[in-house]
Amino acid sequence: MSLASGVKGWVQLLRPHQYTKNVLLFVPMVFGRRWDAWPETLLGFVAWSLMASAIYAFNDARDAAADRLHPTKRLRPVAAGLVSPQIAYWTALLLGLLSLSGAFALNGPFAQLLLLYGANALLYTLYFKKLPLIDVFSIAAGFLLRVYGGAQVGQIPVSGYLFMVVFFLSLFLALGKRRHELLLLPPEATQASRKSLKGYSVYYLDQLMNISATLTLTVYILYLMHTHFTWLWGTLPLVVLGLFRYYHLTHNQGAGEPSRDLFADKMLLLIGAVYGGLALLETLEVPFPPYP
Repeated sequence: MSLASGVKGWVQLLRPHQYTKNVLLFVPMVFGRRWDAWPETLLGFVAWSLMASAIYAFNDARDAAADRLHPTKRLRPVAAGLVSPQIAYWTALLLGLLSLSGAFALNGPFAQLLLLYGANALLYTLYFKKLPLIDVFSIAAGFLLRVYGGAQVGQIPVSGYLFMVVFFLSLFLALGKRRHELLLLPPEATQASRKSLKGYSVYYLDQLMNISATLTLTVYILYLMHTHFTWLWGTLPLVVLGLFRYYHLTHNQGAGEPSRDLFADKMLLLIGAVYGGLALLETLEVPFPPYP
């Protein structure tokens, strides 16, 4: 194996493209209009990303045999033989220690949340992902902890409605991913790589997705109603359209991998860009045009 292949495999082991999930740490800063918390939040993002890479490295080393039966996971560096399991385990240990050291340097409560995130992710790798429902709730908890981490590192008060929106939206996306996997994986891969799928059916996941989408939209409306936003009211149809679009992708386009499909679909990217523009106008407190 060449040096270039080894370096490429090690970078793939860290999965930097998954760092997009950690953008949730910036949500409290943006919606709380606390731009002064930018330095701490950025450092928190780095610490959280290092912990995420540590968990991914551990997961890839442990699940290499099962990943080789998966149509896409077989390309992961350990399963593909680009990185040895021993190197992956050592990488996980070093990155985890570095992450926690940086987190404690920021503040103790933030480090405790990061440690809780790491414990939840580790338990997911070892046990939770085998259990129907517990697996998707563990995933949603990971996203929720990111928002709590962003609030804690910047000492920013955040509405409980926002936390609930993130939780229910995360459930919706995780259930869509499970639906995609259920239709994608052959029986032998289901048994080895994703045992929790045995407890799901397409119909069951469809119903859970409908419930999660409804709760997401309901709580988001309550969030808008109980705050003094102006520009963000314009995001309501965008949220509805985004939920409908992801549902369309999972049911009609054979998609369902959030970390890939949310950043590959042009309509979702456009929705995200417009939402970001309205959120920026709200954050900067740009005067809303008067009603006629």
